[in-house]
Amino acid sequence: MSTRIIRLNRLYNILKESIDFENAQAVPIKTNTETRVNIEGLDVGIRIEQFPNEGYRVYLPPKTTLYKNFNPKTYYNLGFDISDLTTQTFKSDYKTLSKILGVIVKSTLNWIKQNKPDVLTILPEGGSDREFERKISIYASILNNNESLLNSMGYSWDKGKIFNGKLGLFITKKSL
Repeated sequence: MSTRIIRLNRLYNILKESIDFENAQAVPIKTNTETRVNIEGLDVGIRIEQFPNEGYRVYLPPKTTLYKNFNPKTYYNLGFDISDLTTQTFKSDYKTLSKILGVIVKSTLNWIKQNKPDVLTILPEGGSDREFERKISIYASILNNNESLLNSMGYSWDKGKIFNGKLGLFITKKSL
């Protein structure tokens, strides 16, 4: 087992009560329209936008199968922001952040089931680089611990530098 997977499992185990993925309520997400929702008293924005297919291969990790065989018909990006989450709250309350990300992941997986995209990249919006990394790490830990659900849908996920060299996640059809 890779060091990355061990770290993600450890993080998930610490936060799993807060994440409560089984009981998280998914919110409906519409393509190319921002969905705003209140979770744990915080204003959360979720947006999935369709991208043109050309030109995005350069943002994928070069050694991946996806990079080598990049020819998706449907390519989307998920962005999310937590606008009321102050830096101090963020530093001290991983439980709130974990619960919010549990809802975002569940909503995203429901959207994937309905829309069946070839590629979905995931980049949180706003905040410092450190906050960005924390959000990505928690999101990745939730995906990692629900990988069987992704597999049953015919998808896999990975972490890598995507847009402008920023670290992000991507979910892809296994058939690509």
